[in-house]
Amino acid sequence: MVTITGVHLPELLPDDVMTRMRFAVSAERRDASLRFQRQQDAQRSLVGELLLLHILRERYQLDADTLDMGKNSYGKPFLTQHPHVHFNLSHAGDWIICADDSAPVGVDIEKVRPIDFAIAERFFTSSEYKLLLDAPEQKRLQLFYTLWTLKESYIKFVGKGLSIPLDSFAVQLVDEHTARLTAPDPKEDSSGGWDDHRSQSCFFRKINMDGHYQLAVCATRPIGPRPLLMLDWSELLPPEHFI
Repeated sequence: MVTITGVHLPELLPDDVMTRMRFAVSAERRDASLRFQRQQDAQRSLVGELLLLHILRERYQLDADTLDMGKNSYGKPFLTQHPHVHFNLSHAGDWIICADDSAPVGVDIEKVRPIDFAIAERFFTSSEYKLLLDAPEQKRLQLFYTLWTLKESYIKFVGKGLSIPLDSFAVQLVDEHTARLTAPDPKEDSSGGWDDHRSQSCFFRKINMDGHYQLAVCATRPIGPRPLLMLDWSELLPPEHFI
């Protein structure tokens, strides 16, 4: 069953909380968090790993001390000793999101900010770009992020990162919450990349959040209309005696 879990963070966490978090994550994550120049980036990194460890412990009964994390050739992390457990993390602004399942899954969250729509002309297929231009002006920005997060969630689902051009496939909106993978315009598929995408059986889900964020999930099975599961960031903290 696909599960999507979210954590909303305050603007800044106290120093003692950051210290507790660093003692509860991997040495690699701890060291990386100390290299960030902005505290917001450091705490998103720490909370992301703590959220994943919480899910693996509570949902899969896996002990963090015994986990061996690897990465595929494109950089997507996986559990080397538990191939049946799949997960994907995304963060933006004040949110950290983790999707997990027993099969591949991808998730993307983006903060809605003003953009130059030339980005869409460059990265979207002609059908997606036309859909965007035909939309009422007041809805165009939200639609851009709907399409962008759906496409990013698919790329993360496949696990091949930026090696997949965003215009080598299209997402077609079915209704307010779902979409389907479709072929680009034949003129745009000169490399024949659509054949690789066609072999991927996947389902999309757009999850409604407030107007400041867009969230999309891609998985191997229908995700259904259940809401995002919420955790308070304090639930991820180790006990004080842990350090």
